[in-house]
Amino acid sequence: MVEFITKGTISFVNFSSFGNDVVAVVSSRDGGYSKGEYASLNMSFFLGDNPLTVAKNRQKFFNSCDLPIERAVGAKQNHGTHIAVVDKTMAGQGALCGERAIKNTDGLLTDVPGLPLLLLFADCTPLLFFEPHKKVVGVAHGGWRGSSGNIAGKMINLMKKQYGCLAKNIRVGIGPTIGAHSFEVGKEVVEAFYPLLEKHEIACNIVKNKNEKYFMNLSAINKRILMKHGVLEEHVEDCAIDTMRTEHFFSYRRDCGKTGRHAAVISLL
Repeated sequence: MVEFITKGTISFVNFSSFGNDVVAVVSSRDGGYSKGEYASLNMSFFLGDNPLTVAKNRQKFFNSCDLPIERAVGAKQNHGTHIAVVDKTMAGQGALCGERAIKNTDGLLTDVPGLPLLLLFADCTPLLFFEPHKKVVGVAHGGWRGSSGNIAGKMINLMKKQYGCLAKNIRVGIGPTIGAHSFEVGKEVVEAFYPLLEKHEIACNIVKNKNEKYFMNLSAINKRILMKHGVLEEHVEDCAIDTMRTEHFFSYRRDCGKTGRHAAVISLL
């Protein structure tokens, strides 16, 4: 079950179906301290917003989720497919200071309780992973480059290799992302997925328009990739929120690149 929860001025998506052993959430843009194009709950240190304001935003959001911001681990993403395995010695890295974030990383994975993992988004697809038997959590940044680079499949493979997880036991939450009717792409983006999926699997998740452009369902394509790596269809939950068509979330496309970032956070309790 996916819930949109409001606590005071803060609101967020909550994947409550993951159970009581984990918090899996995606912040909205509401209820923070940032001004102008970053208004208001901007969670990114890397855009030009006042870092003290971003730190206050993060603290407020984590308080709303009953999570320890001082132990959170964040990354500086680069639309790649590198996934970092996080251990207890990394607690707090990138939590309240962007300079300490893990560099060039678009996925985080851990089996350590009380170590929240945080990545940033503004249209790209948040993928939150939980394996309840081995007690492992992860988060990945699924933009079209990372998705076509198989970051979803690489996360599944790393969970299996690092912790002995079984794909059939892994739950995945798909957070707010640019929707199928909003994500217009060129032919080169469609073709980037050819090494991963059969053409008919891609074709059922795109619509070609009269201008030789395509509208792509990025969340559905990620779901298909996950299923090809052994994740059960009933274990993939899509919140079905289009970031470009709601003012509650940041959207890079809608705001022409001048905008903040919301955060996907997952933590074992």
